Amino acid sequence: MDFSSFGKGSMDLVIDTSSSDLKLAVGGYNRKTGTITLEKVGIVPLEAETLEDGAISDSFGIVMAMKHALAKLDIRQKNIIITTEGSFVHTRDLELPKVKGEQLKDMVKYEVMGQGNNRDMVIDYLVYGKTTDEETNAEKIKVRATAVPTDTVSEYRDFIKNLDMTPVAMDVNPNAVRKLFSSGIINGNINIAQSTLLMIELCGKTTTVTVLDKGFPLLSRRLQFGHSNIRQVAESLKKMQGGDNQSSLARRLNITKSDSESSVPVEDIDVWHETVAENPSLQSAVNAYFKNLVDAVSRTAQFSISKFHIDNIGTCLLYGSGAGYKKIDKELSRQLATQVEVLNTLSTVQGPKNFELPQFVNCCGALIREE
Repeated sequence: MDFSSFGKGSMDLVIDTSSSDLKLAVGGYNRKTGTITLEKVGIVPLEAETLEDGAISDSFGIVMAMKHALAKLDIRQKNIIITTEGSFVHTRDLELPKVKGEQLKDMVKYEVMGQGNNRDMVIDYLVYGKTTDEETNAEKIKVRATAVPTDTVSEYRDFIKNLDMTPVAMDVNPNAVRKLFSSGIINGNINIAQSTLLMIELCGKTTTVTVLDKGFPLLSRRLQFGHSNIRQVAESLKKMQGGDNQSSLARRLNITKSDSESSVPVEDIDVWHETVAENPSLQSAVNAYFKNLVDAVSRTAQFSISKFHIDNIGTCLLYGSGAGYKKIDKELSRQLATQVEVLNTLSTVQGPKNFELPQFVNCCGALIREE
């Protein structure tokens, strides 16, 4: 499934617009080997409110930031794919009769649009399995349908036009994650095809928890809390101690290959409980964040085990910008009493020197085309 195809051709540039900063990557997908090779990656800091819940709220700001980033990273590719996520994305799992293509398309549209939604929607779907009706014993197919408002798609199309680029496709992050983690070895020792995993994306304003069972996401929940308050407290502490006061404009123009420059890099903030105990204000922010995180992970795991009859969930894997906090895997493992690792490598992804996968998971998945 590729959510919305704008045209044909190879995709060289992909942008993830689901968080407060843009993530971009240049690369390609080899169908024969199943590998993704990235040549360039970058993070584009944005002013506050430029992106709101995955949707563009300041078109001028995002276009100017992108143009600067493309020039600084010397990116000349014209074909572009967007991947995003927000409350405007509607996903439903359906069980429908086995029918021909056009009939199935109409049935999916009816099921999605028949829920009191009057907005025009772009709908795509994926057939991912079969089942049997318990009452009639008739064969049914399992369908995952995704819908995005037409005006949201149009806004992104206009954004790409203003960049003087060629739109190729629009994807959504849950679908990108599904494609990326369909197979492969994580961190050199976790076989996706043989494992049930809890994937946790840690963003500044949101947290997404996905249950991945042998390469298929059974459930994905996007929660409205993130780690930004920890960063803000650490930043305030540094300013009080006489640290560098870098302007938001300077941060915006500081495009790097791995992370946006900040006075306090995430990787310098230690969230281990014994460390934060030395600073009450930072301890308060960290404790509040972990309380929400542990509760969300525990509830999702318990629900999934009950609903999908999973024996157990082997490992929690962290990715996203928050995965860079020092000892975050150890602290979360301590509080959950289960195995937690940062997603460092995936056997199907190759990146440039000093490439850090956690920030670019959605970009990598969106590069995979299935048609």
